[in-house]
Amino acid sequence: MNELLPPCTHACPVKTDVRGYLAAIARQDYGEAYRLIRANNPFPSVCAWVCPHPCEDHCRRGDVDASLAIRSLKRFAVEKAGTDCAAVPHVRNSGKNIAIVGAGPSGLTAAYDLAGFGHRVLVYERNHAPGGHFLTSLPIYRLPRENLRKDVAAILAAGITVHTGVEVGRDVTLNALRKEYDAVVIAAGLQESKGLPLPGAGHPDVLKALPFMRQANLGGKPAIGSRVLVVGGGDVAMDVARTAVRLGAGPVTAICMESREEMPAHTWEVEEALEEGIGLVNGYGPVEVVVEEGRITGLKAQKVKSVFDSAGRFHPAYEPDAFLSMPCDTVILAVGQGPDQEFIKGSGLEVNHRGFLAADETFLNTSVAGVFTCGEVVSGPGLAIAAIASGHRAAGAVNQYLHGDGRVTADAEQDAIGILPGAVAGRVPQQNRGEMPVLPAALRVKNFAPYELGLNEKTAIIEAGRCLSCGLGAQVFADKCVACLTCLRVCPYEVPLVEGAARMPAEGCQACGICAAYCPAGAITVENLYEQKIKEALADLQGKSPLVVFTGQENSTGVLKSLDLKAVLIRVPTVSALHLEWVLGAFENGAAGVAVLGCRESSSWHYGGDGALKGLLARAKGLMAAIGLDPERLYYCLPEEDEDMVTLLKTFCRKLRLLNVYS
Repeated sequence: MNELLPPCTHACPVKTDVRGYLAAIARQDYGEAYRLIRANNPFPSVCAWVCPHPCEDHCRRGDVDASLAIRSLKRFAVEKAGTDCAAVPHVRNSGKNIAIVGAGPSGLTAAYDLAGFGHRVLVYERNHAPGGHFLTSLPIYRLPRENLRKDVAAILAAGITVHTGVEVGRDVTLNALRKEYDAVVIAAGLQESKGLPLPGAGHPDVLKALPFMRQANLGGKPAIGSRVLVVGGGDVAMDVARTAVRLGAGPVTAICMESREEMPAHTWEVEEALEEGIGLVNGYGPVEVVVEEGRITGLKAQKVKSVFDSAGRFHPAYEPDAFLSMPCDTVILAVGQGPDQEFIKGSGLEVNHRGFLAADETFLNTSVAGVFTCGEVVSGPGLAIAAIASGHRAAGAVNQYLHGDGRVTADAEQDAIGILPGAVAGRVPQQNRGEMPVLPAALRVKNFAPYELGLNEKTAIIEAGRCLSCGLGAQVFADKCVACLTCLRVCPYEVPLVEGAARMPAEGCQACGICAAYCPAGAITVENLYEQKIKEALADLQGKSPLVVFTGQENSTGVLKSLDLKAVLIRVPTVSALHLEWVLGAFENGAAGVAVLGCRESSSWHYGGDGALKGLLARAKGLMAAIGLDPERLYYCLPEEDEDMVTLLKTFCRKLRLLNVYS
């Protein structure tokens, strides 16, 4: 049976190890966090700014209080680590040459993977620089172009050649590429902005979204009037409206057929547009661009009764004689994108009824042997992270094709962990989500500067610590379990089921490790404890006489950074999971003292937390006294409301110096 994935990873098209990189952030290992982020995504810097984070929509923390701020944490980790962490693959040349049409997210992803397989890759891009829609369509205030340049540079460092300013179909034909290369991947994206067959729509002041955004993003200033009307209810429409405001237009209004609840734009995109003063008219479809004396004076729209038919297909129905006239002097159409089919003429490639390239949905091979495709040119409009995933799939298919392995095979699908049981969710202490700070709307509309300011380190570490570590829960060795019910007695969430032998359902287990600490038979292991690493850290103490500090994830906020101490920090999911043998092992291996950092109830991983821990520490002190070790060398550091943990630890160190065991 396949291992269950955390819902966040399962929802991510490229299956990013979200759980892993959040844990790395919590322990301040930003290089490891960056490595995990980039492992499946060659655009970490870009996605840290613009990914619509489907992972957050599926985060089980949302059943407790609020989902993790995953994209904000990704940006924090990427900025902390920097792209210098990106390793350049060095592989033996396969002797195969591959052409890729389009240097957008899917094309460059495929290129990067194929270069990693050892193939020589050349990318043909009609724009002046690689990046695709990341370069031309995304507003600069959402994506600083330096972030795109960093990711592209790291990708090209794998040995990829990009020919910019070369348009396939005009400067070189697809048939010529097929003859020259062992395989061709078409990743041309959706280059055409759709129009509407309305009276007056041919007026020069009726603009289309993609050319408008392209001009604005490449340093131009599109000619727009003072009253701009944007037609469309998707994310692109919101980008267009917000860009028009920053270009000095006002007022700017978006009109769409859908109700507010039906709008395809993400909720936060709409809310931010409204904050910036953009008007929104829902439930009306345009029927005419009104032109008087050669100038646009308004848009006539009709009230929509319904947008979709009973089968869920787009089939708008209108209210008769219910019209609305909206004054404007510029209309910008943001009603969808389509592929440019000119470049495939004469190639033998087939298109489907929607005008997109026809290809196998799984293996992305087209109707022409040796020609593959990926991204929106085959799938239609979608998330950028989905285009990246498509690039991965295309590269794998091409690699298998070039090795002559016969029909390419698909990876096995993995299921997600089920929903968090309500009884468990009610036992997890609630904590406020660490929100991304932003510039006030009145300031951000004045220019194209990024308006999301980034998380500070303390907020990021605390926010990462809210992760429930879904799937890293307890495993029981049934042959050791004696069904003593200890695990059920100590579990703060009442998760264990004891039916002959204990069992820990993955949906409920919070990976705190408390059951493993108190199991008398040693029958429970928890992956999140990293027991072997803890034992190795303790064994490495020999002769150093340090202070050993055990801390739970709740306290991973850089306490020791504030101390000038010779100390070894050992993290566990929660200090309630501390093992007696680890405390005693620290002294056995030469520790001068051991401090266990407790936490207040408001920041604890679980409620009612330290009763069992205090009992464990009392037993440890009793054993220390029995073998001649001063019990005062073991300290449970739990600040009161008016106390500071740093001050308490310094006091403990002074005590150790008085005992002549610490210098």
